Amino acid sequence: MKQAILVVAFGSTVDIAREKHIEPVVARIKEQFADYEVRLAFSSRIVVKRLRDRGLDYPTEAGALESLVADGYTHVYVQTLHFTGGEEFDKLKRNILEHEVAHKLEVLRVGRPLVYYMGQDEHPNDYQIFIDEFIKPLGVKESDGMLFVGHGGLSSGNSSYGHLQYQLIRNGLGHIRVATLENAPFVEDVALPWEWFDGKKPNTIYVHPLLLVLGDHAQNDLLGDEEDSVVNVLQDAGYTVEGVHKALGEYESVQAIFCQHLQDCIDDIYGKRSHERPAIPNIK
Repeated sequence: MKQAILVVAFGSTVDIAREKHIEPVVARIKEQFADYEVRLAFSSRIVVKRLRDRGLDYPTEAGALESLVADGYTHVYVQTLHFTGGEEFDKLKRNILEHEVAHKLEVLRVGRPLVYYMGQDEHPNDYQIFIDEFIKPLGVKESDGMLFVGHGGLSSGNSSYGHLQYQLIRNGLGHIRVATLENAPFVEDVALPWEWFDGKKPNTIYVHPLLLVLGDHAQNDLLGDEEDSVVNVLQDAGYTVEGVHKALGEYESVQAIFCQHLQDCIDDIYGKRSHERPAIPNIK
């Protein structure tokens, strides 16, 4: 039996983003799962092509899976580095499980993103874990505000950002807000004016990317000099704003969560039907 772990990120053409935000997660996984072959792949074909044009050869998840099969691996565990279970994760999971070489493996499983389960049917509350392990230790003062900004998407997975906001409010953290760039909740929905929730104007609003990597998207649209960047929109509205030039991948707490999700995948803890649910009858 030969076992391997395939870590899959969307990818980035920004060298420093790969070095600071993706490779540390892979290094943490290699350290914790030393008995496994660990490889990295990018799911974005555009990113992979641009990197190859520069002489940097990163495989797609399909190419990496084919290489693992060719090298004789029989058990492959795929750990995505996506934030939530949206369209990109669904596409990745489908590409992996339905790939033409998938049937040659004895075991092929895909681990869940950073926030996925909500605490039902013996499953963990990934959102609460993310809040406890990552957000609370940031120590954001109640007199300040923190605005996390994610990418967002068009699928139902985008509702994860609203659920994270709900969990933050339930934790008494209304001064921490969640917005996205590509879909609701937009910055205008949750942060303009900031006082809509509790009537309090923060001393400083910190803008933090809710993204694995701090690539061009985050640098320009969140923290950049453009008139419509998030920091400038908030500043133009009269707030004191500071951009946080850090991404999720460089935090050890986030790396640890991904490692736990990978361990859950290897152990297949949540791949089976809950014993609390009735057995499915065999009906044709």
